[in-house]
Amino acid sequence: MQTIEINSRKISHVLYEHHLLTVVLKTGQKFLYQTVVQETFDDFINADDKDKFYKNHLQFNDGLRRIQLFG
Repeated sequence: MQTIEINSRKISHVLYEHHLLTVVLKTGQKFLYQTVVQETFDDFINADDKDKFYKNHLQFNDGLRRIQLFG
């Protein structure tokens, strides 16, 4: 599993492994996204505004399955 620290207003860090992207928000909420292709992950990591990319391409993307993790 790969952990990436992110310079973001809302996102603490992300974890990525085998088409699963876990986004950990600074509020402590964790969301798991399934079927994230490598290109989506690369675009997210390389985006200038990761908060905007997350909101526009991940959070409200009907093509991705989003699961909230509690822990």
